[in-house]
Amino acid sequence: MLALAVVASGPALAQDAPADTVLISPGDGVLVTDWITPGATSYTLRLTAPMQQDVGTMSEPVAISDGRVPRVTTISVPMQGMTQVDSVVATTAFVPLAHVSTGGGAAASLEFMDEGVVGLVTPRQGEATTVLLETDAPVFDTAWAGEIAQSLPFSEGAVFKALSFSYQSPDEAGDMVYSVTGREDVDGISAWVVKTEMGPVTFTYLVDPDTRDLLMSRFSPQPGVSIELAPDAE
Repeated sequence: MLALAVVASGPALAQDAPADTVLISPGDGVLVTDWITPGATSYTLRLTAPMQQDVGTMSEPVAISDGRVPRVTTISVPMQGMTQVDSVVATTAFVPLAHVSTGGGAAASLEFMDEGVVGLVTPRQGEATTVLLETDAPVFDTAWAGEIAQSLPFSEGAVFKALSFSYQSPDEAGDMVYSVTGREDVDGISAWVVKTEMGPVTFTYLVDPDTRDLLMSRFSPQPGVSIELAPDAE
């Protein structure tokens, strides 16, 4: 799932983490990824504070072919006159391969390799920039942040750190820290609660412990404003 960077802008990723944090990297076998299956899910983007109002939609068809997972995420927020489409490809272990993004005032075309990220990024303001980022190890694409949260080996109090790349901050990769903080009831399901930060914004993912389906995610893009994303009833 796209980390909704289009709504919650804040590209800085580096975060502090406890000393017993588990380091994860693409393809290292730590993530549990056998839950992902082909299909399409639609979501409602809902403002919950300071008032309650549906503000947008998100659709996310996912396929699996030859060990690869292509996914197209379309976010529409009519009140902002905005539509963003992110086409991403990763392996079934969420090793990122490619990311193409259009809309939302920015654009990106990126290729991920073991030794870094290359491509072209056009920010909301400014000229197109060539990305030639070298890294000491493979990095995750932040576009898969939700799926990574769904794939963690859940244990209350566990903390994981993942070196990740966001096209909103193309000059360097940064650490994303995922914290499993406990359980929360969602329509009778005792969901795992996973929190991670992207810049000044904390994302909370509520994950079904059996199916690893995403039951809900929420974030606060600015003080006093809360937004949640929930799958539509089938």
